[in-house]
Amino acid sequence: MDDSATRIAAPAGASERIELVDGLRGFALLGILLANFPVFAGLPIARAENFPTLFAGIDPTALNVFFNGVLDGKFYTVFSFLFGLGFALQLERLLRRRADGVRVFQRRTAVLLAIGLVHLTLWDGDILTWYALLGFSLPLFRGLSDRLLLAIAALLVFAVPFALRDFGPAIAAPVRAAAEDLFVSLGGPAEVGGRQPDYIGFIGGGGWREFFIWIAANPLFALADRLENWRLAKVLGTMLIGMVAGRNLIRGSLPDNRRMLWGVLLAGLAIGVPAMWIYAQEPPHSQNSTASMIGTLPLGLAYAAAFALAWPQLGAAGRALVPVGRMALTNYLAHTVVGIAVFYGIGLGLMGRVSLLIAFGIALGMFAAQLVLSRWWLAHHAQGPVEALWRRLTYGPAGRLSA
Repeated sequence: MDDSATRIAAPAGASERIELVDGLRGFALLGILLANFPVFAGLPIARAENFPTLFAGIDPTALNVFFNGVLDGKFYTVFSFLFGLGFALQLERLLRRRADGVRVFQRRTAVLLAIGLVHLTLWDGDILTWYALLGFSLPLFRGLSDRLLLAIAALLVFAVPFALRDFGPAIAAPVRAAAEDLFVSLGGPAEVGGRQPDYIGFIGGGGWREFFIWIAANPLFALADRLENWRLAKVLGTMLIGMVAGRNLIRGSLPDNRRMLWGVLLAGLAIGVPAMWIYAQEPPHSQNSTASMIGTLPLGLAYAAAFALAWPQLGAAGRALVPVGRMALTNYLAHTVVGIAVFYGIGLGLMGRVSLLIAFGIALGMFAAQLVLSRWWLAHHAQGPVEALWRRLTYGPAGRLSA
C-alpha cells in the first residue's frame, strides 16, 4: 500500500483532482448561468406588457428551442451527476486513508446544507440545499452493485415521476398557497381578477423592503416547485448514476471507454433530441410534461459524454474551464450575487427592462470574467474562497477532521 493510504482525512489536493471532471463542471456552470440569467431578467414572471421588451430582437420559437430544448434542466442534470460522481471519488479517497469517510462526508454535506439554505433565501432556483438534503442518503447506497444502482436510478428518474405525476400538483398546492399568503401578508402584490401580480415591477422596481419580502417567501415557492414536478426523485436518481460513473473512474474504466461514451451520447441524442423538440413546442412549459420527463436526463448525459469524448481535442479551451470547475461553488454563488445586483431593484433594476439577448450577453460576459478570475485566484490560493470556508468548517483550522 502506498503512502497516500496512510494519510489523514484532509481535503483533496490539486494533484488528486481529475481535470476532465473539473472541466466538465466548468462547462455545466456555463449552461446553468445561461439558463439562470433569463430567469433573473424576469422571463418566468413576465406579463404580456413585458413581452415586447424581453423578446426584442428574438424569434420566440428559436428562444423556446434554445431555452427549453437545449438549456432547461440539462445542465442541472450534469451537475447532479457530478455530485454523485464526486461522492464516489471522495469516499474512496477517504477510506483509503483509513478515515471514517462516511462521517466526513456527512459533516461536509451538513456544511453544504447551511450554505444552501442561505442561498435559497436569495434565489428560489437554488440547487445546493436539495443536493445536500439528498446527499445525506448517498452513503446508504454505497454497498449496492452498479447494476442495482442503475435500476434504482431508472425508477427514481422515470417510474416515480410518471406514476405519481398527478399527485405532484396536489401535494404542492398547500405549500404554494402558504407561500403566496406569506408573500401577500408581508406586503407583496396579490392576484386581482385572475391576473398575475406585477412581480417584475415589484422586484425589479422595488427597494430593500420589496427585496426582503420576496426572499422571505422564496424557500416555500422553491419547495412547491420541487414537490410539483418530483424533481427531488429525479435528482437523486441522477446522483446514483454519477456514483456508478465515479466507481468506474476509480477502476480506470473511464474516460478511456470510448465505446461506452459513444453509446451514452448516441442513445441520449436519439431519445433526448426528439423529446426536447416536442417539449420546446408545447408551452406553457412544465417539467411534468411527458416530453420533459423522457428527454431531460438522456440529453443531459449526452452532453457529459460528448464533453468527455471531445476532451482530448479541446486542448487549451478545455483547460481554461478547469479553474472555473475547481471553484464551482464560489462561481455558482457569484451567479446569484451578480444576477441580483444587475436585475433587482436594489441594484441596477434591469429586470423586465432589457431584452433576453442582453441577458444572455451579460451571462457570457460574466463567464468570461470567471474564466480569468478563477485562474488568477487559483494561482495564489489552493481553493476558491467559498470552497476554503467549506473546507475549514468541515475539517477544522488545520485542514483535518478531528476524531
